[in-house]
Amino acid sequence: MRNNRRPAKSILPGRYVQNHIPRATHRQGVRRLVYNKATRNQDAAVMKQTKTCKVCHIPLRVGKDHLWGPDGTITLRGIHDRRMVFFDSDGLDVLFSNIESLLGISVEKILIESKARSAREYARRMLRGPKGQLARLVGLNRVVGRVLLQGRILGYGRAGVSGFSWREGYISVEIEDPYSLPLFCADFRGAAESVTRDPGTVTSEELGPGRYRVDVARGSSSPEFAGRLLPQPRARKPGDVTYNYCPRCGVPLEVSRFIWDLDRGTITHADSGLRMALFGPQGLEVFFNELEGELGDTIPETVIEAQRMYAESRMSLRSIGARAGDVRSWLAIRGLGNLVSLDITEELLEARIENPSLPLVIVGTSLSFYEFTFNRKGRMEWSLADDGDLRMRISPA
Repeated sequence: MRNNRRPAKSILPGRYVQNHIPRATHRQGVRRLVYNKATRNQDAAVMKQTKTCKVCHIPLRVGKDHLWGPDGTITLRGIHDRRMVFFDSDGLDVLFSNIESLLGISVEKILIESKARSAREYARRMLRGPKGQLARLVGLNRVVGRVLLQGRILGYGRAGVSGFSWREGYISVEIEDPYSLPLFCADFRGAAESVTRDPGTVTSEELGPGRYRVDVARGSSSPEFAGRLLPQPRARKPGDVTYNYCPRCGVPLEVSRFIWDLDRGTITHADSGLRMALFGPQGLEVFFNELEGELGDTIPETVIEAQRMYAESRMSLRSIGARAGDVRSWLAIRGLGNLVSLDITEELLEARIENPSLPLVIVGTSLSFYEFTFNRKGRMEWSLADDGDLRMRISPA
């Protein structure tokens, strides 16, 4: 995505510039953001919101907002049908690139439309009633600014508002090291649309290595996506996954193996170095469904192969000999579901997972695990039952 505006200066904490906005726009009511007391206090607000637990050293906000349940899911406290996943964000853009390579076409528009729709509906739920009225009173830039601060805790990268016009429905941010550039663009657009109540367009421009400016402006809705409904959440089965919860903040102590860099807005696995992020999987599931609707029923196998290709590059010797308990914990900590059975013989792998999230990604990763462990190509058979259970059977190809 490209933007023809002149590049803005880099954003430092509390310094906001608008030199990239056309001069005519200033006359139309753009508010200049200057280095004043309110903007100086933004990083202070970050530190206030992101106090870490004295026991496990995880930001307290993580436990306050998220619940790791015995059913293998992560949900938002107070919105129990809103699932989250704690997932390897390093592989997201690789997954999308692999899908494009296998299909031979760009999927960026469908990806951003799908994720933006999910983000918009989530934000609208959060801004119902008095909260929404207050958000529109305090201004689009402050609402988005709060979202960006929360994004640091979730591993989305370091971002700040660089300019906006409430009258024109325009807002711009700069971000360093986004967890996924297309997903960040979609999240940003969805959040802005939920406040302005108008459809928007999003563009991005690279300002330097790992640094981007992302602009959302009032626009027209895409007719090909009009009227599309988000999938309804499935009823979840109770589970018996157990965690060693932190006695202070309530987050599983296994999560303390991940390192939060609140200045950069990143989360890293201490052992593997993989970057992680906490995000809602609904947008990706919508994306996969939209691809299948547009391009046919071969899409699930394409997504599985794209994920298998990425997971193959990340497999290590530690994967060999993994026990059922290890796999069950790996899935549950990431909110991907509850492994209720796993049988591995010399040539066969069979598994059943209740409450699966991103099942195509699970299937692709499992196939890569089988092929790495047994050093042979595998043949995957999988299905999603009416009750939502994911069943997999992998045998030699």
